[in-house]
Amino acid sequence: MTASNKKANKFVESVKKGFADIKMVAEEGNYKLFLKQMIVIVFVFLAYRHFNTSLNDQAGNFRGQIEALQAQKRNEAEYLANKQKLLKLEPRFADAADKNGWLLRQMVNVFQEQKLTPELGSQTENTSNSAYTVTSVPVKLETSYGNFGRLLAAIENRDSYLKVSEFSITKGQDRSMEKLGQNQITLQVNTIFPKEKIAKALFKDAGGAK
Repeated sequence: MTASNKKANKFVESVKKGFADIKMVAEEGNYKLFLKQMIVIVFVFLAYRHFNTSLNDQAGNFRGQIEALQAQKRNEAEYLANKQKLLKLEPRFADAADKNGWLLRQMVNVFQEQKLTPELGSQTENTSNSAYTVTSVPVKLETSYGNFGRLLAAIENRDSYLKVSEFSITKGQDRSMEKLGQNQITLQVNTIFPKEKIAKALFKDAGGAK
């Protein structure tokens, strides 16, 4: 129990005792002796009651304001976190206007870096999602397990968003020395084109797409 609560309880007990004394005197016919004191006690009691109610109301208001500030802080933190995610991720995707050539250029670049010669198929699109278009390119190539592992890492770890959705490996049947250890590989490489980029419209510090 806090010191303020102890004081309040003592005060209430004294008021109760005072009313008991007044009642006893009134019953004996000497109430006029305590009339002035009774008025003072009633006034103080009512003042205490009003003060206590006001204090509770004020404390409730303070609690409400603190909770509102805490909620605002949480919302601001969530907003800033989402902003940073958007600013980091959106530049990894090309503009939808460039979807006919961007993925093919990326594929040519990554295969040149790995010194591999692929056979690229026709680009296909899935526009069923209202927010973005999924674009895919099928690829065939012949290479070793080691080269294929490095190729996968190069595709998946690029700054621009490229993902291998599926692949298959068939052991090469040619046992000649130059074909030894080679495998027939097919894979599907995907990317996403947002139908609308929103970072530039929302934030002044948004960078351009890569």
